[in-house]
Amino acid sequence: MIGLQTKSIAAILSRIDSKGYKAYKKLLNAKEVVDGIRIEIVRVQGDPYAPPSVVKVVSKIRAPEWALEEPVPLADWLTRRLYRILQRFSRKIGDGRSGYLGIPRPGPIIIRRSSLEIVRDTVIARIYVGLPSKRRRILGDYAEELLLEKIPKAFKEALNVDYMLDDLRKHVYTWKMQEYIRMKLPDLGLVSFIGDGSILPRKCGGCEEPLPNAVPFESPPSLRITITLPWGDEVTGMGIRKGITVVAGSAFHGKSTLLEAIAAGVWNHIPGDGREKVVTIRETMYVRAEDGRYVSCVDISSMIHNIPGQSNTSCFTTRDASGATSIAASIQEAIEVGAKLILLDEDTAATNILYIDERAKDITKWHTITPLSSLARSMKKKGVSLIMVSSGSLPLLAIADTIIVMEAYKPIDKTTEAKGLVKQHNVEVHEKKYTLPFKRKIVEVRSLEKPKIRGKSLEDKSLPASIPLSNNIHLVEETQLYTLLAVVKRIQNYKNLSIDHIVRLLEDQILKSPSNFGDHNPKLGEVRALDIAYLLNRLPIVKFTNT
Repeated sequence: MIGLQTKSIAAILSRIDSKGYKAYKKLLNAKEVVDGIRIEIVRVQGDPYAPPSVVKVVSKIRAPEWALEEPVPLADWLTRRLYRILQRFSRKIGDGRSGYLGIPRPGPIIIRRSSLEIVRDTVIARIYVGLPSKRRRILGDYAEELLLEKIPKAFKEALNVDYMLDDLRKHVYTWKMQEYIRMKLPDLGLVSFIGDGSILPRKCGGCEEPLPNAVPFESPPSLRITITLPWGDEVTGMGIRKGITVVAGSAFHGKSTLLEAIAAGVWNHIPGDGREKVVTIRETMYVRAEDGRYVSCVDISSMIHNIPGQSNTSCFTTRDASGATSIAASIQEAIEVGAKLILLDEDTAATNILYIDERAKDITKWHTITPLSSLARSMKKKGVSLIMVSSGSLPLLAIADTIIVMEAYKPIDKTTEAKGLVKQHNVEVHEKKYTLPFKRKIVEVRSLEKPKIRGKSLEDKSLPASIPLSNNIHLVEETQLYTLLAVVKRIQNYKNLSIDHIVRLLEDQILKSPSNFGDHNPKLGEVRALDIAYLLNRLPIVKFTNT
């Protein structure tokens, strides 16, 4: 039974049937209730080939109390069900996107999304709908079927959790396990935990699926710890302590794979991903060289100094950073907004910022870089930990607290052996003082014309070049890129505030609900303060100054 209201969807469709496509605009804000499910048209496309319309769907859910108590994993689980079900109900009818039903595809991480949220016992979903037409004439009957039959049926099927309680229980359990481990890491003196049996390699370079028949992770006995969960289960794995860790080994033995898994551990992963027991503190940033990136007033003086023609690097600005200066800037920008763990891989970093061969120093007159091998111990005292991947550089081994060597995809604790090698070769460590970065604030910001996400980059006609967001490997889902796009569109509201204050304010809003950023946009997903800062620091429309 369809309950008609003052501006009901069915009544409007009957009036505009066979009219030009623009008449669909009359549906905006129209509502209908079908079998207890409220349907509201919140965005209407202007053309069958334009981005689809958006329908807000609201319904009560009957679910066990243990599931309702954890709305984030419950919403994530329902999102995955709804995504698959809408794929079945979606069918092309007429021009362009006519007949389409869908929500953005969820990735392998459990995060907050605007496509489906839970508030107490109520589910709120935002669904893309391609309003049907033929030769740009409205197909009223098909539109009514789409909006008032298919969507309610799909929604009711998605919300019927009774026959899949075991699957839902596993999903919630996996999320709770990861949340508890992450909460315990500081108490245990750890920055990351890699559970035994984890599958770290991915199926391919750009894939998120686990590699079939991969070697399961097995922690070395000296680094193995056991975490007892509140409900009595025990999880064993390798704990990476605060401080300086070097991961060494030959090529193709799993060094980078381990580091990438640690980076991915800032998010909770779904059952079956293989990395469900890889948990890292959220205040983590993977840093890589970005030749040519924009930098605005970043204090890199601890690492870069005595540059010819630029004596002061405490407010370093450039539109074309080198590999070393980009690494220095990225580290300082991350620490400025609260990063406590920096990840670096020799393969993607500028090695001259990681270490130098002291034996060759006298051949050069100018020494413009103080490498991390000299700063790491001072950084550790300031509360910043480092995990660095290296084939086996002695200057890095000399300053490491823990040295893990990957052999045939298995980690081996070789700290004692490596320290003996350092002593044998009389490797000297010239420790230098590390200075925390100054806090900065936005002093100037220009508007972008029509910013958009294309692939994994932010583009706009007013930008000299697109900004590759793919360099931030913590961004896993397309929804996260669109959240950053929404941030860019409102950044003018935060002029004269410190970047640290801005990103924490925005993160808090996102954690409450990503839909706060979207005007009913289904394409938004959770990001961290560090991810927001990552983008703002690379926008040439934004200028900073030291506070």
